[in-house]
Amino acid sequence: MSAKENPTSDYKRSERQEMLAAPPLDLSFKKATTMNELMNKRGQIIRTGKSVKIVKDRYMTSTLWLSNNLLRSMDGLWRLAEKFLDHPASLSWLDLSFNQISQIGEDIERFANLKILYLHGNKISIIADTLRLRNLHNLRSLTLHGNPIEDTPCYRGYIVHLLPQLLVLDFSPVIAAEKKQVLPVGFSKMTQPDIRI
Repeated sequence: MSAKENPTSDYKRSERQEMLAAPPLDLSFKKATTMNELMNKRGQIIRTGKSVKIVKDRYMTSTLWLSNNLLRSMDGLWRLAEKFLDHPASLSWLDLSFNQISQIGEDIERFANLKILYLHGNKISIIADTLRLRNLHNLRSLTLHGNPIEDTPCYRGYIVHLLPQLLVLDFSPVIAAEKKQVLPVGFSKMTQPDIRI
């Protein structure tokens, strides 16, 4: 199977390389509070300087920027991707940074090819919410800093153990020594889905 037939084969592409493959659909700074409000917005090219190719009213890109809105929830994310993206399941870079999101929604699990996920600068306070990211086996770069969960003891160690495939966490490379560290006794109980911290 060639790299073109297998969208997960080029998982090591950096943010810059993802943008060069196809410019992002940029729906940032739209003041939207819900995904539904973004449905009628138009993408902008101010930050990228390039427009995204459109085929049959859908954008030919695998990068979606929704940062700097007022989004309180990730509900409707899949529907939004289906409306705008030619191949929503091929989404590889999603930027939801600097919103008001308090929980990692279940829609995220539908994006199996996601490699880069920015969630920094939100209001995620329950470390167990990150369990939703376990099945994103292609995820290589994740940001969660600037969320209340960052103050959880062993936060970074927990995320590195939960997602051993990560190469970068909070814009800082994950090193081999971090993957070998043992989490404190009782930490796994604290991160169960039903426990609120």
